[in-house]
Amino acid sequence: MLFFLLLSLIFVVIYGGCTSIIKEKRPEEIVTPALPWDVENYAVFLKQNMKNMNERYSTEYAPYDFVVDTDRGSTLIQNLIEPEIALEIKDRPWSDNIKDDYKLYKFFKYVQNDYTFFMEPDKWTTIKETIKRKKGDCKSLSLLLMSLLISAGIDTHAAISNGHMWVNAFYNGRWHVLEIDNDPERNKIYSIPGFYDNPLYKIYPDHTEKRVLFTPSKSRSK
Repeated sequence: MLFFLLLSLIFVVIYGGCTSIIKEKRPEEIVTPALPWDVENYAVFLKQNMKNMNERYSTEYAPYDFVVDTDRGSTLIQNLIEPEIALEIKDRPWSDNIKDDYKLYKFFKYVQNDYTFFMEPDKWTTIKETIKRKKGDCKSLSLLLMSLLISAGIDTHAAISNGHMWVNAFYNGRWHVLEIDNDPERNKIYSIPGFYDNPLYKIYPDHTEKRVLFTPSKSRSK
């Protein structure tokens, strides 16, 4: 029974989350959850998943080609980052002469408040498509926010882990997590200690990094 429950929760994490990673191994058997999804069950699984990931991967990173599937074919995720798009947004609630830290706040609230958040785990969209639709999931909205931050010269990268994507930005001397998803139930999950620490992937404007697998001799004891 526990085995099938874990498989059910794996289904939720990989297919029910907003980020589906095409290069990561998916479960060999998919079991549709017999019970409705709820935050408590997901939280229990997530803690175990984070523990397993920390046992399998080191906190060191190495270059990685992160390829995604779009309607136009497969491409590196960096090709979906478009900083120049900021100049094409007609209803942008910011001016070009405001300070970077305040512009960061304006960018963040613009994406969070002006766009409808919805789950779309297997679809990767262009920035222009996201702006046209005025909606997106954690992937498309994070790429939009990242593009806006880059356009203002703000040091930033996106992160992907546990079936979720978010943005990190550097200002006031340290890195800050910019969480686009403001759903209160899902934010209970994101508030689990360690959720944002050492993500599996870091998406930079010009490259991607992935946590390095432990070698058998260096694997942590379980």
